[in-house]
Amino acid sequence: MEFKKLANNTINFGINRVIEILGLGIIVAGVFLLISFVSFSPDDPNFIFPDNTVIKNLLGFQGSFTSDLFFQSFGVISLLIPFSLIICGINIVLNKKILLIIESIFYTLIYSLIGSLFFSFSVGIFNKSTEGNLNLTFLVTSLFSLLINGRSS
Repeated sequence: MEFKKLANNTINFGINRVIEILGLGIIVAGVFLLISFVSFSPDDPNFIFPDNTVIKNLLGFQGSFTSDLFFQSFGVISLLIPFSLIICGINIVLNKKILLIIESIFYTLIYSLIGSLFFSFSVGIFNKSTEGNLNLTFLVTSLFSLLINGRSS
């Protein structure tokens, strides 16, 4: 009887450690994605530009390629995806529930699609300035104009 209890405890311990490692991996992936997004530059090589340009992204070509893919697919709303991954990873580590991954991915896809559709139809949010950075003045004035007047300026 004692052997069965010991075996169950050992199996549960191993499963919990695997779940924690998976949660930590999701946290690390979220942090790398956030670094890639923060250091994004439209001048970096991606689908269109040749490979012989200087890469400004902190994660190199892979970071440039990934951030360009997300920004071209979802727009500015993709900046929330790394935070969702980090919070999901923390919840997995703390609660030891592996099914939180499916729930998190589902809700992340839903808010990314709805948010990108909202911003694409109502406001041209992803306005690249001459330096290649997000034009936050345009973002704030467009959102206030949309909220106050019901249309963008």
